[in-house]
Amino acid sequence: MYKLKLDTTILSFLPILILIPLSISLFKNIHLGGIDLFSEFILSAFFPRINSNILITLLNRLSETIFIALTSWFISLVFGTICGLLSSDTTFEILKLPTLISKVIKIILIFIRSIHEVIWGLLLMQIYGINISVAIISICIPYIAINSKVINEQLENINPKIIESISNINGNNLSSLIILIWHPIINTLKNFGIYRLECALRSTTIIGLFGLGGIGTSIYLSFQSLSFRELWTYLWSLGFLIILFNVILKKLGSYFFNSKILITSLFCVLILIIFSLFYFFDFILKPLPEYYYSLNNSFSLNKNFISYDFFKLIYETILLSMTSSALAISLPPVCSLIFINRKGKTLIKGITFLFRLIPPPITILMFLMFNEPSISLAALSLGLYNASITHKLLTFNLDNIKMDQFIAINSMGVAKRIAWLYGLFIKQSKNYLVYCSYRTDILIRETAIIGIIGSVGLGWQLQESISSFALEEILIILLAYSSIVLVGEIINGKIKKNFI
Repeated sequence: MYKLKLDTTILSFLPILILIPLSISLFKNIHLGGIDLFSEFILSAFFPRINSNILITLLNRLSETIFIALTSWFISLVFGTICGLLSSDTTFEILKLPTLISKVIKIILIFIRSIHEVIWGLLLMQIYGINISVAIISICIPYIAINSKVINEQLENINPKIIESISNINGNNLSSLIILIWHPIINTLKNFGIYRLECALRSTTIIGLFGLGGIGTSIYLSFQSLSFRELWTYLWSLGFLIILFNVILKKLGSYFFNSKILITSLFCVLILIIFSLFYFFDFILKPLPEYYYSLNNSFSLNKNFISYDFFKLIYETILLSMTSSALAISLPPVCSLIFINRKGKTLIKGITFLFRLIPPPITILMFLMFNEPSISLAALSLGLYNASITHKLLTFNLDNIKMDQFIAINSMGVAKRIAWLYGLFIKQSKNYLVYCSYRTDILIRETAIIGIIGSVGLGWQLQESISSFALEEILIILLAYSSIVLVGEIINGKIKKNFI
């Protein structure tokens, strides 16, 4: 019998213990006033409302969502690749330029990446009002930084000996750079780029909940008016759109991202870069007059702002991140182990699809029908959403590995769950934890959204400061958020090194 690996397999299950204090806290805050309303919400999923008015609104909102998502996705891929090159030490080593420039760019990108697109949207919305351009730019800003990080990591994996050999033979620096980076970038765009489109669709929906257009706006308005059947019409349509995009992109991915097509598309990409830069600066350099008035009357910091209460909000944000991360890591393997038969797997896949489909702000609003606002409730909402994503990856990996070891152990009379644990999961536990550490980086950024809706952590204070145009408070909160994300990335980076 194989010895259980403590460093990966046990660590995948151990965080489930957080459910004990979480359940106690949720049970204390429960109230039965909204149970009927919650039941109506669940039952409405089976009876979505369809009429001519809803269909017209649906088509308009879906077209907005597709336009915002596709535009922000494509722009962020292009500029993310450029920023990934500019922030890579490998690029500057090959071109024989000082690497200090890349380090400065990397620091700027870290700060940009640490702020969630919803926060960028709320800040820009206060300045420029509600329009589609704000939605596109607010998604592009962090996505460019995220894509640049992925590109940067791929370029840093280039063998240093190759760079040394190029330097020794006095090869042309620019042509050597293109040859070395071409295939890593193409492979990254092919594998990671397609996934980012689904993320762009979800981000478009989430920022729409805050009034920035797309189907998210209709979802939130339907929820506010308690029109749950109408809400599920929009949610099922969003789910169909995500599935459709995944199918189309998987079929077109290998065709679109091959070298010949990309070479012929360079001219179009160049036009996009020029147009995007002109559009961005033209948009940014047109602030509203009302904003200057608000700015001049609000640029002062309350002396009592940085106090015990502020540090308590930081603590709540960190606790929220850790608790929801524990759920996101441990729930998928625990549920896969418990519901191991075919019917159980189908049930869990359906539930996780629903939690991926419903935006986290709607999830926490749904739970608030019968529970008081708390860190536990916010952690549950965020944890379930991210657990549904990590479960999808775990299921995909387990379905694509050989079953011979599982069959051999099971044929010896060992229980099916033990055979699954030793014969299947133990092979994927290391890769699973590596992905979970990456997912945790994203999860920390998402605490801002849950904080705004659930009235906990720095997200709640950020909304208050934005509403009152307290610019110095906003800056301090953003720096605090950025510091939390940066520390989280450093810890996760060390975790990845231990597992790889």
